[in-house]
Parts: sequence; C-alpha cells; structure tokens
Amino acid sequence: MKLWIASRECAEISEAGGVKNVTYSLCKEFSLLKHSVTLFIPSYKCTTFDYIQDFQPDFLTTEVALCNSNQKITYSKGIFKEGNFNVIFVNHPSFAEKEGIYTYTANEQNQNPEHIKGHGHTDSLFLDVLFQKAVAQYYKIIFEQKNKSQLPDIVHCQDASTACIPSLVKNRSASVVANTKTRFFVTIHNAGPAYHHYFNNIDEAQWYTNLPRIILEKAQNNGKVEPFLLANESGAILTTVSEEYAKELIDPHNYASTEGLSSIFNERNIQIAGITNGIDADRYNPEDTNVSLLPFSYSPKNGKLEGKIENRKYFLEQIKKASESSSKASLFDDIKIFGELNDSLKDCENLIYIAYHGRITTQKGIAVLNQSIPTILNNFENVRFIIAGQGELSLENELINLSEKHKGKVLYLNGYNKACVRLSTAICDFIVLPSYFEPCGLEDFIGQIFGTLPIAHKTGGLNKIKNNKTGFLYSQNTQLSLIAKLSEVVAIKMYNPKLINKMIKTAATTVENEYSWKKVIKNKYLKLFEKK
Repeated sequence: MKLWIASRECAEISEAGGVKNVTYSLCKEFSLLKHSVTLFIPSYKCTTFDYIQDFQPDFLTTEVALCNSNQKITYSKGIFKEGNFNVIFVNHPSFAEKEGIYTYTANEQNQNPEHIKGHGHTDSLFLDVLFQKAVAQYYKIIFEQKNKSQLPDIVHCQDASTACIPSLVKNRSASVVANTKTRFFVTIHNAGPAYHHYFNNIDEAQWYTNLPRIILEKAQNNGKVEPFLLANESGAILTTVSEEYAKELIDPHNYASTEGLSSIFNERNIQIAGITNGIDADRYNPEDTNVSLLPFSYSPKNGKLEGKIENRKYFLEQIKKASESSSKASLFDDIKIFGELNDSLKDCENLIYIAYHGRITTQKGIAVLNQSIPTILNNFENVRFIIAGQGELSLENELINLSEKHKGKVLYLNGYNKACVRLSTAICDFIVLPSYFEPCGLEDFIGQIFGTLPIAHKTGGLNKIKNNKTGFLYSQNTQLSLIAKLSEVVAIKMYNPKLINKMIKTAATTVENEYSWKKVIKNKYLKLFEKK
C-alpha cells in the first residue's frame, strides 16, 4: 500500500501538540510493515533535520493560486532514519519565518509586540490553505506525469488544518479523481473550541480555497465553513482518536464542546470511526535513560521503583539550586519557575507528589484543579503539587498566585523542556487530568509508563483508564468531585501502598501490551484502510 500522510507537525521534525506523536508513529509503523509511506509537512524555522538523510533541497518548484495571487513553493525531500519513511517538505517564506507551528513564541513577541506569545499566527488560514494546496498540487503533478503507480492508495489527513485536502484534490482536476483509486481519510484529533480552523463565512472560504460556493454551502456551521464537513462532503472517511470520543462527536448534547459540530454530525448521520491512539512506549522507557531522558533508571512493570525516588531527589536538588542561584541548570532551559519545594531529601520519599503536565487551557479543567488544590493542601500536610505547562494567560496567572500562596508545596513550571517535564511527571506518585473533554489523552499513557498513576475525569479517551486497576476515574468534573477523588487516592497511598504498587505494575504492563502503535495499526488502521 502507498500511503501519504499530511500533517502540520511530526515528532522529531516539527513539534507542537499531540498530533506530532500520532503522525510520527503512523509513518514509522506503517513503514516498518513494508508499506510505502510519504509524510508531507511544512518546513518551519523551528524544523529540525537531525533525523533526515539523503536530503534533496528544492527538487521541485511550482505555484499555487492563493488569495488572488500565485504563491511560489518548492518541495524538498529526504528519508527519516528511524522507520525509513519518505518526507516531503513544503517550502515557502511564510513557513520559514515561523518559530512555532501554530502560535507565536516569546522571541517573536520581543521582535513584534503584536505577535503575542501563545496566540495563533495572524496568517494562520493562509498557512493552512497554502500547505493543503501544496499537497493537492503535488498530487496533480504526479498524475499529469502519467505515473499512476506513484499515486497513493490512501491519503491520511491529520486534523482540521489538513481536512480540506480531499476537496482541493478533487476540485483541482475531476479527471484525477475519476482515474485513480485513492481514498481519503481525515482524523479529528480535537473538535473543541479553537481547534476547528474554520473559515468565518463562505466569502472568506472562497477567497482562500477557490472551491465552488455550492460545495462550501454544504459545509456550514452557523455561517462558518468547517473543514471537517468539507472533508465529509468530498467523500473522505472521518476518524477520530478514541472509540469514546467518536461517540461524543455524534452526541448532540456535546454542542458546546464541539461548537455545534456534534449536532450536525448527528443530524446528517455522519459516521466517525473511533481508533484509540497507541503509544511508542520505547520512546519513554524509564529503564533506558538515553530515551527517557531521566537521570536514573527504574522499572514500573517489574515493580522496581528505587530509581523513581532517586529521580525525585535529583529534581529537588536541581530546584533548590535554581532558587539559590541566578543561573539555572539546562534542565530548566525555556522554563520559568514559580513557587518552590522545600522538602528534604530524607523526607521526600514519604511525601505524596501529584503532577499535572499539559496545556494550561480551559478544556483541560485547570480552573477546577486550581480551586481544588488549596483544600487538599489544607487537609493533607504530606501532599505536593507540580504543575507544568503553558497556555491561557489568566490560568497561568492563577497558577503563579497559587504557587506563591502555597510556597514549598506548589511548584509551577511555565514553558516547555522535554527533559524537565518528563522528569516532573516521573518523580510523582500521581498525575491529575481534569479535562472537561479529552479526545484521546497521552499524558495518562506517559504517566502509566513512568509509574505515575493517572487520576482523571471520566471523559472521551480517558475512559481507556481502568478504574482502580490502571488509574482512577471520577464522573462529575467539579471542584467537590475532584477533591473527593484526590482525597480518596491520597488515603489509599498512605494506608494501602501495596495496592498502589500493584496498580503501577498493572498500568505499565497494560500500556505496553494493549496500546502499542504496532498493534493499533495492525488491528485497527489496516482493517479500516483495506475495507471497501
């Protein structure tokens, strides 16, 4: 099978959110199964070519019509070393100047105050459509070369930023579609507010896409033109990243959390295939410090947790040094530290540490967490919280205030450093995930691999956690419910630690045995792609 995967991001190349991991794993595992895989991705200022070999810059030049002008683009290509899959980079100055995939960085804000850190690019729709037209143009070029053997059997588009590709390919040349057997799939990674990449109205959609008005009219949602609906109208098959989220996407009661899409999916009887994401456990394996990036190795699945405590002591030492000196260790590069942990290395083994790592956004239930932390700290002297992430400024400020008010018990790490955030999760006993909705969830997997049991709101993909076996679930995402669940789990840790240790082994083993990408692709994706 010839498979094209189109994505704005990919791990080890250009990294942003969870889509990067899915993209990387799909490319790698399909290639290892001897399928021909080609990844299409823009080339940004932040793109790294460390894993690319046989690189050929600008091997092809073309133009695409966009916003009443012709945009010159070039394609570069290479082979990703691990997995041996092909990568085609789309080159354009608008991508090359971007330091982040979807949002501005602090450095970009310093250069231009209007480019606010964490806010989306002002030309985000231009970037989306430019990339998608570049993929559609490449498809057309291959077709016009009368080299049908090079055309893909499957084009798999990752999330809303690539969901217009099926429509653009089919609209650019009807003869292309009529004379090929290519099938299109679009995966919905998140249909929540701010993730739709929609056009504000039909005129705007036409301005960017040049698609016929009659097509755009069928993809409307309260006047806006939705890429996911465009994909469905073009005959693409919609998928999403967990079975439970697939059910939630067609439930009209989830109108608010999908900005109306769930009602339309339901009314039109649009089918969405749910496939729970896998994880490459080997990329986080705490038994191998070279891949985990942790200072000390340990083995949750074998019940050997001594290294987990050594990592905790190391982290506390580094935090203490950072608070006492103006110069920080490289562990905290790109991280701003708020609050502190005053725990002694002697006592830290008997304390209970609870982590949160992820985006600091409303969707993630950060407000509920912020409201719950003071009560837990007042009721349990032996509990500490470590929060890592960045996002909405108002929520970040709440966390800063919380860390200042509860000095010594709350640490807030603002920013991103892979080694630091992994370590901050690995040293904790639990990771709390109070998302209002969660399409799949990755941090619960990572926590389980690191022997850090998840405490999660029972929603979407977080339902893959087996309650009281591989983690803990609670139903109502309120302050009272979260406080009750945290209190229950802390009490179990204090008075029945053997049960926690048993769960740690079960969780780590379950992730490895049931959720490897190799199994997900063989048992789910291949069957879906081969289904006629």
